[in-house]
Amino acid sequence: MKSMTGYGSSRISKNGIDVEFEIKSVNSRYLDLRLYLPRDLNFFEAVIRKRLPQMLSRGAVEVRLNFGDHREPKLQLDKNKLLKYRELANSAAELLDIKSDVSIEFLLQEPGVIDNINSLNEDALLSDILIEALDSALLKAKSSMEVEALQMKDVLKSAILNISKAIEKVQELCAPFKQELYQNMLRRVEEIVGTYKLENIEQRIVQELAIYVDKYDIGEELSRLNSHIETFKLTLQEKGDNGKTLNFIIQEMQREANTLGSKFSTSKSFPLVLIIKEEIEKCREIIQNVA
Repeated sequence: MKSMTGYGSSRISKNGIDVEFEIKSVNSRYLDLRLYLPRDLNFFEAVIRKRLPQMLSRGAVEVRLNFGDHREPKLQLDKNKLLKYRELANSAAELLDIKSDVSIEFLLQEPGVIDNINSLNEDALLSDILIEALDSALLKAKSSMEVEALQMKDVLKSAILNISKAIEKVQELCAPFKQELYQNMLRRVEEIVGTYKLENIEQRIVQELAIYVDKYDIGEELSRLNSHIETFKLTLQEKGDNGKTLNFIIQEMQREANTLGSKFSTSKSFPLVLIIKEEIEKCREIIQNVA
């Protein structure tokens, strides 16, 4: 288990090359990559998109890369362009009937006169440094996610414990509730006996009993809630990304809690059901950030 919120950075300065990666991640339903790379290093985007999902499965991930190359550049003079720019400058001077005094500095600044023939996408040294820095930043981001996940897990365990305690107290109220329900059923039967004809009494009593049992019996809800709690605990202990599984379990718990509240609403049970719902909602909000 790990959080989708994390941060990692790394900086490597080696052989005249400076590379700095910064990775930020927040929660998202899917893996959403946002890359900010220098134009000269756009070729490295494919490498990032291939390596990053190996460590991060979900989240809105922002990757920033800063790059500095202090090595001696491989420059090449384009003689044809240099001569052509000088020819154009002289022609313009003649046209304006002024003396041409084009400086070499001016000509060398013209686009394409000096070409940088460094091929960064074929630079093995640069590629190795980029991958090393990327992997280092990813490891740090993953580590920060795992640390936060430990804190989240403690909160989830505490919430589940509170839910279990509240369920136990609800179960303790079941016996008195059933006794009260039984007395209500007796009164209802007496009303039916006094209202209906003799031949219809048995059928009507059976119908009323079925309605009461179905409407107020909370045994199934409590049993399913306890079952979901055990599944939740086991899933918390599993390795790997289990955020979606935990979310599905919480949805089922929320459904059972709502049914429990609608069936068993007394002055004593209401605060307990409220605790169950509040703790489930707390878990749901936390799990939204679990990868």
